[in-house]
Amino acid sequence: MTILNPGGQGRNEYLKIVTNALDKTDADIIAVSAGFDNHEEDWGGLLKTEDYTYMGKRVRETALRNHGGCFGILEGGYNHAVLGKNVLAFIEGLSG
Repeated sequence: MTILNPGGQGRNEYLKIVTNALDKTDADIIAVSAGFDNHEEDWGGLLKTEDYTYMGKRVRETALRNHGGCFGILEGGYNHAVLGKNVLAFIEGLSG
């Protein structure tokens, strides 16, 4: 089992960490603790809404490549003005 909690100094580094981890994994089940508090309009101030779509899509592609499945569990996200659109963006990416 591999656990990834991406950090990084900026948006591009964060996405690169996620992408690299997905590229390297052979997991057949990918579970995402889907937190949205790193959005640019939430306390984390880092990611854009389209980044959640991108990460969801990458998770799905990785699961399919590994002949497995994936799912997400809603975690943080405290700015209710943007939380819904970020969750929807992630689900759209995850569902293809």
